[in-house]
Amino acid sequence: MSTLARTRLVEQPQSSPPPTTANLTPSGAEEDKDETVALRDSPDRLQRDRAPLSRRLRSALLVASPSSPRTTVRKKDFGFLPIPRNRRHEPGMKPEEQFVFTWRLNLLFAGSATVSVMNLYYIQPMLVKIARDFGVDNDVVSNVPTLSQGGYGCGILFISTLGDLVRRRQLVLLLMFLTTTLSIGLALSTNVHMLEGLSFMVGMLTVTPQLCIPWTADLAPSNRRARAMSITFSGLITGLVLGRVLAGVISDFASWRDVYWMAVGLQGLTTLILWLGLPDTPDKNIGMTYLGVLVSMAKYLVTYPTLTQACLMAMCSSAVFAGFWVDLTFLLTAEPYHYSSLTIGLLGLLGLFGALLAPQWGRLVDKIVPWLAQFLGLLTNLIAMSVALGAADRSVGAVCVAIILYDCGQQLFQVASSYRIAGIDPQARARLNGCYLLFVFIGQTSGTAILTKIYNRHGWRPTGATTVAFVGAGIILLFFRGPYETRWIGWRGGYKKLWKKAKLTDLSPNAITEIVHEKKRDRRPDEEVVMGNVASAAESTTLRG
Repeated sequence: MSTLARTRLVEQPQSSPPPTTANLTPSGAEEDKDETVALRDSPDRLQRDRAPLSRRLRSALLVASPSSPRTTVRKKDFGFLPIPRNRRHEPGMKPEEQFVFTWRLNLLFAGSATVSVMNLYYIQPMLVKIARDFGVDNDVVSNVPTLSQGGYGCGILFISTLGDLVRRRQLVLLLMFLTTTLSIGLALSTNVHMLEGLSFMVGMLTVTPQLCIPWTADLAPSNRRARAMSITFSGLITGLVLGRVLAGVISDFASWRDVYWMAVGLQGLTTLILWLGLPDTPDKNIGMTYLGVLVSMAKYLVTYPTLTQACLMAMCSSAVFAGFWVDLTFLLTAEPYHYSSLTIGLLGLLGLFGALLAPQWGRLVDKIVPWLAQFLGLLTNLIAMSVALGAADRSVGAVCVAIILYDCGQQLFQVASSYRIAGIDPQARARLNGCYLLFVFIGQTSGTAILTKIYNRHGWRPTGATTVAFVGAGIILLFFRGPYETRWIGWRGGYKKLWKKAKLTDLSPNAITEIVHEKKRDRRPDEEVVMGNVASAAESTTLRG
């Protein structure tokens, strides 16, 4: 076929454009279309050979791809709230490339986690004052933190998993607005039942930290992912410490209701800052329904041994964490201490040691096998609870040592566990994190209920013994399966490899890890061949039209 005839055939679709090209060029891409036609119509493709490879490949895909991405920039949240110009996502660019992960963004995630998670811990140092205000005993008022943790668990299961399904910027802003509004109701509560109901709802919506942690894993470079995640985790730890401290100080000098008014102001200000700073990263387009997302979570628990192992260990450690702090409030207000809410709240500042050391824990996890970091964290927790069992009811020094050690150990364990889980499947990080946190919720709820009942009926020593048993169970679960084991139980690989950092986070046959993705990328044909084949197919389609 002559060059002239070939050119006429290419120009013929201008009068009656075939569906193979008319529907494939997205709106607003006329410049790309002209460039593509020029490359396609060149007899010897000299222009194509001279163009940069990335541009040639993109031009060919614009012609041949039946599902080209939309070029419309999303400018508003919820259809009416403008998105700041520098926070809008440009179609065709990867979020991690457009929104470079900076320390400022890392601190924004950490700060939002701090303010949000404080909602769950305001209540703990105020239990005695609220009981006196409403005229109820300790057993009744202890239902408030239990229901708050119960709502938190429901939010983890039904809300945090949406991070894999919808745009996270809009979801976070909506959650922060709702918790701000409901905190007004907490401040105006007229009886303990109203306080219980609203605490459950606020707890259910307080899942912003659980959206920010996998979001951090998505945007942070792989070589410092653990460090970035540890900083976001430090925001969570800081929130639970500051929540207790601020609640203790304000309720001692004013009223427990003023604590919730402070929460309204903090959350409102944080919502404004998040609107200005959160990137509008697109949804992951996983092609699943909401019901499918929930079903996939159950499937993950029976597919990935590393996930299931981490979940069971987290349940044990979280039971101790939640129950220990609630019972510590009752212990420090009774004999021989008789501490005020202010003093109890100030003791909570000791928990900041774990948050301040968070970047160091992240560096440690980046350098050693995460399994070993999990063990070191649980071992530190065991030492802390042993100290509390032996002397917390007689010496405030023992209480301080137990608080510092346990917060440090818990922080290290959480960072290591989340790091292992984040590497299983990058497209399912919110769901994997949701599975993990669901067991954290189960542990916190059951731990608060069980340890509070034991303390009210039998005192501190049996309570301390129960905490030691919980941590010991977590260590036993860890040793059921080594870091390189491919089966559900076993120790293939031995102990000699504990000091060598492995890139794989889960070696089970069904795991989807970074190293597997890299191997798949290595097996792909050269981009030049792909571009040439796509361009040839596009040209053939046009000629046949």
